[in-house]
Amino acid sequence: MAAEMKNWFDPNTYVEMMQNSDVTKMFDGARMPNVDTAAITEAQKKNVQAFVDANRVAAEGYQALFKKQVEVMQASITEMTDALKDAASEPLSPEAAEKRMEAAKAQFEKGVATFTDLSETARKANEDAFAIIRGRFEEGVSEIKEISSSAMKSA
Repeated sequence: MAAEMKNWFDPNTYVEMMQNSDVTKMFDGARMPNVDTAAITEAQKKNVQAFVDANRVAAEGYQALFKKQVEVMQASITEMTDALKDAASEPLSPEAAEKRMEAAKAQFEKGVATFTDLSETARKANEDAFAIIRGRFEEGVSEIKEISSSAMKSA
C-alpha cells in the first residue's frame, strides 16, 4: 500500500500531527538540570500553531486570489465575445478602426489594473502569513531568553 501523501498546505495537517504525537514525551529521555521542559514543550506547541495559522491565512488569501482570477477570466471572455460581435457588425472604416483601437487600449489598461490588483492580493496573503511567523519568532526569542535566564539562576 502506498504511503498517504500529506497536504502541507492544509492547516489541519499540522493540527493532526500535534494531536497524534505527544510532544511532552520529547524530553522524557533527556534530563536537563534546571531547564523547564514544560516551557520548552509549550513553546514548540506555539510554534506549530503559528505555522498552522500562517498556512490558514495564506490559503485563504490564495483562495481569494484564485476566485478573482476566475472572475477576471470569465469577464474577459464575455468582453472579448461582445467585442468580436461588435466588430463583425460594423463595416471597416477609419472611424470603426479608431473605435476598435480605443477599445483595445481600454482593455489593455483594464488588464494592467487587474494584474496589479491580483498581485496585491498575493502580496497581502504572503505578508499576513509572514507576520504570524515573525510574531511567533519574536515571542519565541523572548521565551528562550526567559528559559535560559531561569536555568542560569537555578544553577
